[in-house]
Amino acid sequence: MLSRLSYHRSPLSGRSGAAGGQAQKPGTTKSMQQYPNYQDLVLVGGGHAHAIVLQMWAMRPMPGVRLTLVSPQSQTAYSGMLPGMVAGHYEHDDTHIDLTRLCRAAGARFIRARVEAIDPELRTISMPGRPDLEFDLLSIDVGSTPSRNIAGAERALPIKPVENFWRHWQQLQKDIATSKQTVAIGVVGGGAGGCELAMAVAHALREPIGAGRAEVHLLTRGERVPDQFPPMAQTAVVREMARLNVQVHGNWAVTEIEANGVHASDGRFLPLDQVMLCTGASAPGWLANSGLARDESGFIQVDHYLRAVNCAHIFAAGDAASLTGRPLPKAGVYAVRQGPILFHNLRATLTGRPQKPFRPQREFLRLVSCGDRRAVAVRNGLALTGGALWRWKDHIDRQFMARFSELPLEMDDKRPHDGDIIRERDGQHLAPMRCNGCGAKVGADALSRALAPLPPQQSSLLHRGIGDDAAVMQLPAGELLVQSTDQLRAPVEDPWLFGRIAALHALSDLFAMHARPATAQTLVTLPLAAEALTRRDLHQLLAGAVHELNRHDCVLSGGHTSEGAELQLGLSVNGFASKAQLLEKTGAKPGDCLLLTKPLGIGAILVAEGLGKAHPSWHEAAIDTMLQSNAAAAEILAQHHARTLTDITGFGLLGHLLETLDGDAPLGATLFVDRLPLLTGAATCAREGWLSSLQPQNARALERIANPEPWQSDPRWQLLVDPQTSGGLLGAVPAERAGDCVHALRESGYAEAAIVGEITMPGSEELGTPVRLTGESPQLQEG
Repeated sequence: MLSRLSYHRSPLSGRSGAAGGQAQKPGTTKSMQQYPNYQDLVLVGGGHAHAIVLQMWAMRPMPGVRLTLVSPQSQTAYSGMLPGMVAGHYEHDDTHIDLTRLCRAAGARFIRARVEAIDPELRTISMPGRPDLEFDLLSIDVGSTPSRNIAGAERALPIKPVENFWRHWQQLQKDIATSKQTVAIGVVGGGAGGCELAMAVAHALREPIGAGRAEVHLLTRGERVPDQFPPMAQTAVVREMARLNVQVHGNWAVTEIEANGVHASDGRFLPLDQVMLCTGASAPGWLANSGLARDESGFIQVDHYLRAVNCAHIFAAGDAASLTGRPLPKAGVYAVRQGPILFHNLRATLTGRPQKPFRPQREFLRLVSCGDRRAVAVRNGLALTGGALWRWKDHIDRQFMARFSELPLEMDDKRPHDGDIIRERDGQHLAPMRCNGCGAKVGADALSRALAPLPPQQSSLLHRGIGDDAAVMQLPAGELLVQSTDQLRAPVEDPWLFGRIAALHALSDLFAMHARPATAQTLVTLPLAAEALTRRDLHQLLAGAVHELNRHDCVLSGGHTSEGAELQLGLSVNGFASKAQLLEKTGAKPGDCLLLTKPLGIGAILVAEGLGKAHPSWHEAAIDTMLQSNAAAAEILAQHHARTLTDITGFGLLGHLLETLDGDAPLGATLFVDRLPLLTGAATCAREGWLSSLQPQNARALERIANPEPWQSDPRWQLLVDPQTSGGLLGAVPAERAGDCVHALRESGYAEAAIVGEITMPGSEELGTPVRLTGESPQLQEG
């Protein structure tokens, strides 16, 4: 969906331009949304079943229902390909589903957060460091982790969470490759997963260190492996492990893990350098206090419709669910097959239609990956082994992943069935004709209920605030009032995150003036929705803004809310400063160094994410950059005698630099292109032409570069005018203080702060083109 973004194809890509949706004509009373939202359906966890729900939702949306995914990771691993990833047959991204892109295709919100509690009665989800999220209907697919009921288990490396395992496994491979000692690795767990992991590790370590330098041990409390497999299959798998020199230790119940090995229940000790856990499944700890009925292992008990047995508005699937009357093995195949049933039953619950039962197969084909592109196929007690079976498995797995990676963001046949549309809540529906003027305000009850839970705020300067017709503020003696305002369309789907970003973006103007924030007022536009959803959004949005305002001793003193076509947040911020401490945009001197505190590329990456082209890590890095406050950077620059300071926002680096040069006396600047810090992925975005709709206007500033020819094909050319949301600061600092300033900035967390140019005195022929680019830079000390 590109409802909140438009983009421009740059000349670098050789492709034509495109734009987002058309704006509504002013003054009309036509409904701003064809289908307002009435219900909140929240998916907790990015497991296989939820991935399929999102994929199917993308092909068959349900207007009137707002779908939200909450997951701590923006990529979710496909379990069937993990052994291949460990063995080195697949790259990380080959085996992971991009949840950010999948949510965009489904028209769903993605909230990257870790759930730590749910309240079925209040219908809320708790996440650390942020307000509770309310829901009407909930589904849980959070998977499981290996059981750690072994003394010293904290010394072992569990296979899940996968991201943690992958990070440590990559480092372990590097350490082993540089070691001259024989390395012994033990895998605890005799199920199919433990066998696959042991063989994958054995294969991966063959090449870099040579035969005989790595020992791989598989420890199981049973007599034979894999557990619960037929004898013919066990024989085949053990034969494959022997071929890879994996040593199987049967009847070895591990009772304690030490730094140098493991103890068995009968007193035996096996020396090991690294222990990996692939033991039985363990439920997330927070389920214990959820109030949901659970089985003896702590998993949510569900009926054959996948509903929690004691809570009809909560569903569960995958490893998190335990089917009442017929417990199933914790296997990805069941989660995959539950996906379509879950999709149907969630929608049936919202529409009052009959639900479908989940009927698991009693027997299914199992393909066990055997390290070096071989597999064992098992069904009905029979087993076959060979490379062709691995290639068949590889084909099946890649086809499954293509369902998500190749899912289009826009579909021509997305018209909803009339019976799929939710048009009311509690018997009430929104009038299709919406009023303008004050008739577009958010209702008083929704407003007061959204404001009530906000964190407390106090200020000795604020005499009257929220609740009065206007704010009344005491001006400190001898200080000047500094004011600024900014308004943003939502660059992210998470309203709490958006509130934080918008507040930091607005406060940056005060930081750039070296002023102290004091109060803020908000202008909020909320998309049309049922009152309950409007209240929820408003609370999340304001809570995010207040979170950042409180961090900077700034009080929310009032605001205004209204209906609109899309989510927007504006803030008017007030601060104070003495005349002597104020910093301005102009006043630099020739020879000053130009310092930039944050990397560039936010605008391009936001567009790429909207097009489904951005890697999740690019988007995460852009969000982290937007959430980094400029307050400390401004103070450091002031301490190092910055002569000018400005924040890099909508006009891009070049546009704001030109404002700095536009003082009483003509100035020029040289930019050190090779020193410009860029977000990962930004150069790719520029090369591909994934650029902001503001780019064509900002690009006019490029005409003021004196030497454009060598640079116009360089992706950094376009990024000079890339609009930044909550971007960094650009300061002119005396050359003798610049190195120490960069060092102080980096020590304070601005890891990519850099000297990116210097102020010059332009020649008479360069007055209209005061900026020069160079790939060379003087030998400057940057700490």
